[in-house]
Amino acid sequence: MNADPELLSPVENVPEHAIASMSHYRGDIALLNYLLQDLRALMRRHRKGEIEITPHQVFTWDVHGLERRTVLCDPTRIQDDGDVQIVGFFGDRRENPNDEAIDASEVDLISEFHDYPGILSYSSIELVDHYWANLVVHREPQDREAWRGSAAHQHAVQNVAPGAYHAVRIHNGCIPGGVLGSETVVIESTKYWDYDSNDGWHAIRELPEGTRERLDGDDEMVEATEA
Repeated sequence: MNADPELLSPVENVPEHAIASMSHYRGDIALLNYLLQDLRALMRRHRKGEIEITPHQVFTWDVHGLERRTVLCDPTRIQDDGDVQIVGFFGDRRENPNDEAIDASEVDLISEFHDYPGILSYSSIELVDHYWANLVVHREPQDREAWRGSAAHQHAVQNVAPGAYHAVRIHNGCIPGGVLGSETVVIESTKYWDYDSNDGWHAIRELPEGTRERLDGDDEMVEATEA
């Protein structure tokens, strides 16, 4: 597998790697905001006294037979004002993956959140056609870097993902003003892995300040204006 990722421009499509199509952004942002709304709904009920939430409590439910899960790692700090960071995961799962390995890996990842206090919440949703999406909310950019170095995360990346997914994309970004505000998810960069390609294709796309607001609007993305 290539060690260094290919660098993509903010508006570049790569026809031979569908996982990196620019057309995914609008749907991905909509789905991340959908997961954010689930999180906000839980917190509203908690603040009204309708439900109690303890640290690292797991909520699971089904919608039309599709699994949903939210883990409130820190129900106190997640209410703080100020920008929070996000990781958004989207995977095209294989038709016959090793479900036991995938489930065990997710349990390990959730269990180790206790060791990373900057991780505030984790949400996952099962979609049709073998697609899955996750949203991780954390306080500072360095929180995700620390978590990425964990044994469970490294195992998931190196041993589980290539056999479970045809390809994945991972967005990094933020929620301006925090989880309890009214702002939506902003994506600032995206990493791609195409496990079905002969060379284990890996790429990264940085989204400069000039392109961020266009991602969640109706306008088409355009090149950022050079300074």
